[in-house]
Amino acid sequence: MSQHKHKDHDKDHPPADASAGPDGFVPGGAADQTGGTTTPAAPADPVAALKSERDDLLGRLQRVSADYANYQKRVHRDIEQAREFANESLIKAMLPVLDDMERAMKAAAEHPDDMASLTKGMQLVHDKALSTLETFGLTPIEAQGKPFDPAHHAALMQQPTSEVPPQTVLKEVQKGYQLKGRTVRPAHVIVSKEPEEKSDE
Repeated sequence: MSQHKHKDHDKDHPPADASAGPDGFVPGGAADQTGGTTTPAAPADPVAALKSERDDLLGRLQRVSADYANYQKRVHRDIEQAREFANESLIKAMLPVLDDMERAMKAAAEHPDDMASLTKGMQLVHDKALSTLETFGLTPIEAQGKPFDPAHHAALMQQPTSEVPPQTVLKEVQKGYQLKGRTVRPAHVIVSKEPEEKSDE
């Protein structure tokens, strides 16, 4: 009877692990699937990680610098090409004017005594050239009879007169032009001034 009780007691309380401590903790043991403290993994080398990150950033910086240098070269090349061919449209538009001038000179050589035809032909060429340039924004500066304006006129000399107020353009020696409102060449003019008073003798 007592023997059966002893076996039942061993079944309810299995023998403890010999390596376990008093509280059942096994030193150096890994955690089982039911939970518990795991053994920490060995930490990665922080210096090597920083070096790898540094090398990656330097590589990116070098690629960006190379791309930017290529971009600058391409932009500089495009600007230079645009400057070289900036007047291409104007030149193409003026070619017919040159053709008219050549025809006028040829006609003048064939008929040297016909000055009226030559004058008329040159006037037509002039008008065509001015019309072509006006399409690009070039306009003549009005000067004759206008008040002198140093922004648009360049005075070659002053002439005393009482017929017009002082500082009035009396004569236009060379025509001036504006390009889209900006003076590209001022008109060369003669400007009026007050007549000098004659001294009594």
